[in-house]
Amino acid sequence: AQTVMYHPQVPPTRHADFYRLNARNRVWLARRNLPWPLAALYLLNWIALTLIRERSGTALRAWFKGFTEGLREPAGERRPMGWKTAWRMLRLGRPPIV
Repeated sequence: AQTVMYHPQVPPTRHADFYRLNARNRVWLARRNLPWPLAALYLLNWIALTLIRERSGTALRAWFKGFTEGLREPAGERRPMGWKTAWRMLRLGRPPIV
């Protein structure tokens, strides 16, 4: 038997800390898991996407606050993927950079 579940569509932006935590976590993800050149590209890409998508000055301020918070605070143990893994992900259509 199959069960169909319905869940109301609720935007994540309803939480006050969404933009700050989103940016901080992206920086931490890049710092922990990507080789430095890919981490830089990944973060530059997300800066560009955020500037294009977001029109609210308040949201942008919160996002950049989280971004700098992610750069300043410890991100945890750094165990970046190897270049071989990154290349394989790219060949499989899942590049490590969005």
